[in-house]
Amino acid sequence: MWAGGFVVALVAALAAAVALLLVREVLDIPVLAPVVDGSTETASTGRYALGAALVALAATAVLHLLTLATPQPVRFLGWIVALGTAAVMLLPFTTTASWQAKGGTAGVSLVVGIVIGTLLATVARTATASGRDGDAERG
Repeated sequence: MWAGGFVVALVAALAAAVALLLVREVLDIPVLAPVVDGSTETASTGRYALGAALVALAATAVLHLLTLATPQPVRFLGWIVALGTAAVMLLPFTTTASWQAKGGTAGVSLVVGIVIGTLLATVARTATASGRDGDAERG
């Protein structure tokens, strides 16, 4: 499962970089990042990509715990990722930035959330299926 989680982190970082390239450079829409005092600044591609990778790894840890402790871990993961993505998408709308910047930032967050959610769901299904197959072969 963790090997899949690391690959999801890599893909999430690349997806964030591509989404930023599209929104900022092609569409000429600023993408925001929060700073410590509650204000915003233009997001750095490296920081955004690193953040996406770290979120994917955190989601992998949540997935790992869910597979150990809950029935239907993929369903719970889906809800957690969907609600987390929705929260991150709503954050820019709490600022005084332009509507264009708010929408661009929310769009990048949506792309990253979709990538993490769909790929980790696949990792979860594969990891739990292969775990069951291995148990069947032994027992």
